[in-house]
Amino acid sequence: MGGAARKRRTLLAGLAVSAVLATVACGGGAAGDSGGGGIEKTIKIAQVQDQTGPIAYAGLGASEGAELAIEEIEKQGFLGDGVKIELQKLDTAGEIERASSEMNKAMGDRDVDAIIGPAATQQAATVAPLVGRQKVPTVFTQAGGEGVVINDYTFRVTPPMESYYEQVLEYLKDKGAKTISVLYNATFPTFSLLGEKGVPKMAKERGIDIVQSLPVQMTTQDFAGQSQQIAKKNPDALVMLLIAPQSVTALRQLKEAGYDNQIVATSVQAAGNIEAAGANANGLVYPVPFSTAMDGESSQAFTKAFRAKFDKDPDPYAADGYDAMWFIARAIKASGDSSREGIRKGLAQVAKEGFTGAMGGLTFEGNDARVDGALVQWQDGKETLAQ
Repeated sequence: MGGAARKRRTLLAGLAVSAVLATVACGGGAAGDSGGGGIEKTIKIAQVQDQTGPIAYAGLGASEGAELAIEEIEKQGFLGDGVKIELQKLDTAGEIERASSEMNKAMGDRDVDAIIGPAATQQAATVAPLVGRQKVPTVFTQAGGEGVVINDYTFRVTPPMESYYEQVLEYLKDKGAKTISVLYNATFPTFSLLGEKGVPKMAKERGIDIVQSLPVQMTTQDFAGQSQQIAKKNPDALVMLLIAPQSVTALRQLKEAGYDNQIVATSVQAAGNIEAAGANANGLVYPVPFSTAMDGESSQAFTKAFRAKFDKDPDPYAADGYDAMWFIARAIKASGDSSREGIRKGLAQVAKEGFTGAMGGLTFEGNDARVDGALVQWQDGKETLAQ
């Protein structure tokens, strides 16, 4: 329903949200109604993310989180009586070219008011300039590398991994680690940046020596050679920066090589992605922007609602999608305008104020989110807060 055919509605001010989940998801209604536009009866959001391929878990999880958020937004009448949100899913299938194609398709559809952008940095960095030229407000989840948040129309609701990885090195320091090895996927920009620059810098600041740095590729499936090298060096800890399927294999081969010291990983291993490694994953520690082990009120409320809807635990990607959709909804309410430009203005306003969501309290550096996160440990199929 684009252009003149769109029906505009004035924003309902002072909406009272009594439920705990509503309160935390909306951040207490701090944004308010700035007026100056209207909210259409049907708001169309395109989700352009992997639904198939090696990192499909990120897109599928975000889809579920977004669906839960939409259900709450509509049930509460958050954007006005009878206002509906339509979520269109476009699969990037792990391909940069397809991501560009699907983004162009979404941006060319004048009924699409905003986009939840690709979760892979390579895809996101490719389409980010297009977003600025086409002036379609886009909220990225994951995509923690450089070149993503680059103009007034690009926003990121998942904090860059490096911003909450400091606690990993602090944990290793507190545990007395003096030496570490780094095993990282050099094809994956987030891990490449962290492995080559972030971790060395954080380690040096804490007096920890990196005795070994081993890059692998996205296509690497056998880590026997690297595992033997690591076992031979026998560092106090291993920083493992691999995608989920790689991690399962690497953990097994590290144990077979005789390496038994502390292994720390990333949020990619969270919420069951590492479960296939069985006992080999016990003791694995990693930082997350969200975990069901987090005890904050908003995080626990999200976990409870997600379990009720999907009969399973949410992962960090579900929290991403949930907070991204609520970010967009809050933006619409803040500007009182569901047009593309109205949403952009609203996103900028909400980013300045921050809000509370599944990941806890979100603040922003410009258009880029920051959260405290948590450090968790995997043991016997369950995440607990690391001590």
